[in-house]
Amino acid sequence: MKANQTRHPWLQDLVDQASRQEDGLDLPPIERVNLHQWPLFDQAPASSQPTPPVNLPKPPEGVILCDWQTALEDHADLFKTHLQSVIPLDQHKVTAHHYRHLDRGLFIYVPDETQVKDWLELTIDLSQGPHQQVLLVMGRNSRLTLVESLYNQAAVPASQTYLAEIILEEGAQLDYIAKDQAKSQTTNYITRQARIKDQSQLQWAIASFNQGQSLVDTHALLEGSGAQADLALVAISDGNHQQVIDSKLTNAGSHSTAHIHQHGVVLDQGRLTMNGVGKIHKGAKLADAQQENRLLMLSDQARGDANPILMIDEFEVTAGHAASVAQVDETQLWYLMSRGIPRQEAEWLVIRGFLMQAISQIKDQAGRQVILQALDQQLQALDQPQENGHE
Repeated sequence: MKANQTRHPWLQDLVDQASRQEDGLDLPPIERVNLHQWPLFDQAPASSQPTPPVNLPKPPEGVILCDWQTALEDHADLFKTHLQSVIPLDQHKVTAHHYRHLDRGLFIYVPDETQVKDWLELTIDLSQGPHQQVLLVMGRNSRLTLVESLYNQAAVPASQTYLAEIILEEGAQLDYIAKDQAKSQTTNYITRQARIKDQSQLQWAIASFNQGQSLVDTHALLEGSGAQADLALVAISDGNHQQVIDSKLTNAGSHSTAHIHQHGVVLDQGRLTMNGVGKIHKGAKLADAQQENRLLMLSDQARGDANPILMIDEFEVTAGHAASVAQVDETQLWYLMSRGIPRQEAEWLVIRGFLMQAISQIKDQAGRQVILQALDQQLQALDQPQENGHE
């Protein structure tokens, strides 16, 4: 979808809109972070080579999986109806910048009453284009497990953006398992945002192991009665990398349930900010909003911040939050080392045990295993030389 490729006129119109609006928009409001100091808009030099074609997996039977060009040719009404219904291009300056420079987009549609038994595995390689997007629409009473890997092989000297826009129609169920390993010498902006209708369920499991300066922005609007969203997220920041985790679950429907479980670990000179935001709108009677945000630091130079935020505009609800930031217990490390375990391995065991508190909240057993495997691979990589992030 580069300028030297033929772009569908409808998509070109979106690019033109984004170009006109970007300068007049504000940065996204994130608690405890000054994004004005972030190089969010560094662009790589324009390439004369076309963006490589999308290599898509074979979709499960009945599921639509295609690029946006194909979506506009074969499923135009469906695609146009849902794109920007959750993340408008003018949501803020970064989303407009994303649309202005969009490299590629994927469209996934699970029709009404379609129960997909096999996982849909999706690989998003940012080295194939630094600005990518997925639009996922779940039809009524449909079910899907999506396993998503977001990565690039080496840190790039430019900002990167990834947007996932998710719609769950009535009675839909989605298990969304994401492994993030984006690498940039400047910034990564990763946002997944969902709208959840009556009696629909979204189970989010995210492993956030990004390098550079990374903003991971996750938001679900529970607009339907009986809507459910559970977010289990683990994060590791090491080297001199910085991650900001901003997770918002908004109860708008009555009897809706929103739970956040976030655990993060900071090593070396890493920095990690973890915001958990729960909001209950007026009229969301008998809603439930719970969250837990906990950080563990394994270095005197590590910096961490956990911020639980609850905003409640209704009386007949239940809500609660917990947060902690702590240094590693040296006594615990000493005990493990006294049993003959090298210090680095002892630290791995402590990290694994700490993050398991969030991983154990993942209801789907297979999903737990995916995140646990990603964690073990990340722990094995901690002693390997890494490229520095942006200072």
